[in-house]
Amino acid sequence: MTTLPDGTRFVLPDQAAARRRVLDQLRDLYLSWGYQEVEVPALEIYDSAHPRATQSFKLSDRDSGVLALRSDFTPALARLVSTHFPRASQGESAARLQYRGSVWHAIDPDLARTREFTQVGLELVGVSNARADAELIHLARESVRAVGLAPRVEVGNPGFVRKLFDLAGVPEESREAVADAIDRKDQATLATLVERLELPKQLGRALQRTPDLYGDLAVLDTARELAPWPEAIQEIERLEEIVSEFEDSSELLLDLGMARRLSYYTGMTFRAYTFDFGQPLLGGGRYDGALLPYAAGFSLGLERLMTALPAAAEEQPPLVLSLDDAGARLLRAAGVRVLRSLEGDRECAKQEGRELGAGYLLADGIEPLGVEPVGDDRSGLEMLQHILDGNLTKGTRGES
Repeated sequence: MTTLPDGTRFVLPDQAAARRRVLDQLRDLYLSWGYQEVEVPALEIYDSAHPRATQSFKLSDRDSGVLALRSDFTPALARLVSTHFPRASQGESAARLQYRGSVWHAIDPDLARTREFTQVGLELVGVSNARADAELIHLARESVRAVGLAPRVEVGNPGFVRKLFDLAGVPEESREAVADAIDRKDQATLATLVERLELPKQLGRALQRTPDLYGDLAVLDTARELAPWPEAIQEIERLEEIVSEFEDSSELLLDLGMARRLSYYTGMTFRAYTFDFGQPLLGGGRYDGALLPYAAGFSLGLERLMTALPAAAEEQPPLVLSLDDAGARLLRAAGVRVLRSLEGDRECAKQEGRELGAGYLLADGIEPLGVEPVGDDRSGLEMLQHILDGNLTKGTRGES
C-alpha cells in the first residue's frame, strides 16, 4: 500500500461533510457583507521575491521555466485586483473579495505537520480608514460566531512599536529580534536586548513595558502616559478610532505589543480566538503599500478551525433506499435523501437498507424498514407518501 506524503491526509465522508458545512457558513456570511467570491490559479510562476518563496513547492515547466504551487493567496489576489479591478488597485474605489482553496508549504513536516491545507480569507482593497479596518475586525469576530464558537479578538497596531523604534534609534538589524520578543511577551529576552542597545532611558523603558499594554480600552490611556511623544500618540489614536466603530467592544482586547511582521503590516493587526483553545483561529491586518496602495484582509486555516470545533454529530443515514428511479427523483426534488439500491431483489434490498440504516424502502410504494419508521412518528411515512402522490412541491423537506 502506498504511503501518503508527510503532511497530507485523507478526508473521510463525515469529515468532508463537516468541512463543507463550515465553508458554506463562512461563504454565506461574507456574501451577506458584500464580499464576492474569486478564484486564483493553484499553479504560479515561481518568484524568488514571493513572501513564501522558501516554502514553495517548485516544479519544472516544459520550457525549463520554474513554476510553484500556491503557498499564499495574497500575492495572487493582488495580481487579480491589479488586472481586473483597476480602480480599486489605484485607491479610487473599494473591492470586497473572498477566496478559499488549498495552499501547499514545502517545509519540514516534523516542525509543521500539515503541508497541504485549506485557506479561507477576505480582502478589502482600495480604501484605508478606520471604518474599513473595523469592518474586517467585525467579520473576524462574526466568522468565529458563525461556526458556533464564542469569539475573542485581539487588536493591535504595529505602528506604535515602529514609532518607538524610530524615536529610540533601534538599528534595522536589531528590530526583528526586539519586535519578536515584544510580540511573544518575552520580558527577559526583551530586557537583555534593550540593555544591549543602550537606548535612551525613557524610550527603553517604554519598549520594555509595551508587552504589558494588553487589555480593555484603559490600555490606551496607559499607553499615552508611557509614550507621550506625538508620533506614538498618533498611532494610539488610530487604534482608538477603530474601536470607536464598535457599539459593543466587550469581545475585543487591545494589544499594543502586537508587533509581528513590522515590515509588512502598516496599520492595525488582529487575531481571533475562542475560549479554551490556545491558538488563533484567524489573523490579518492592514498592509498598505506592500502589494497594493490600500489593502487589508485576513485568512484562516480550515483545519485548525475544525480542530477547535466540538465533535460534530455523525452524518445521518440515508432516509430512503429505492428500487424505483422515478419515485426517487420526486423525493430528491423535494429535498429527501435517497440512496439507489444496488440489489435488484426486493428482499435483498430490504436487508441492504437495514444494513445502511435507511428508514424506508421505495419499491412498489413506500414502506418502513425495521419495527418502526424513522422520524418522530408515522408522519414521516405520510409525508413521503404525499410527495410521491404529488401533493408536496419542490423544496419541501422530509425528515432526515
